[in-house]
Formats: sequence, C-alpha cells, structure tokens
Amino acid sequence: MGDPVRPHPDGAVVAVRAVPGASAAKLMGLHGDELRIRVCSPPIDGRANEELCEVLAKVLGRRAREVTVVAGHTARSKQLLVAATPAEVRAALSPWIGRSAAPER
Repeated sequence: MGDPVRPHPDGAVVAVRAVPGASAAKLMGLHGDELRIRVCSPPIDGRANEELCEVLAKVLGRRAREVTVVAGHTARSKQLLVAATPAEVRAALSPWIGRSAAPER
C-alpha cells in the first residue's frame, strides 16, 4: 500500500476515496493508495465534498475551509488539499494510514 499524502506548494494533498450514504461520517482506513472516508451526505450539489472536507479537517485539527477538493469533484476518488505540511498530515492520520492500522470493512 502506498502513501495517500503527497507534498503540494500550498500544503499537502491527500488522496481520498469517498463512500457516500453512510450512517455516520468517519475515516475508515486505506483503500489501496487512498484514504477511505464515509460521508452521510448524498453526492448532490457538492454536499458530499463539503462533508469530506469537514471530516478530514476535524481529524487534522484544522478548520473546514483549510481543506479543499482540488481534483475529482464528481468522482469517488478525490484529491483534497490541506493547508498543512505533509509531515503534519501524516502524523495526524497515522492511526488510519500507519503500518499497524488494520483496514476496517
């Protein structure tokens, strides 16, 4: 499995896999090279994208406006830009992307 976090001139980009229609919004672990995130909102009018940003921001200890979708607006696989260094993002996500993290299905 690869690293879903990569550097970007404005911070770090996190590769995510959106799973809409969940009963609770939460991070689920890795899905290949992407971070799997369940969201409650339907993929209509960008609501699921907004919720993805909110969930990731909460885990990272950031404000929702510090996380934006930069690619994959209408796809399940997305690229989210975080206003933080890649090291900070990896450290905050280590319970889900670390070597000892077991994927939840």
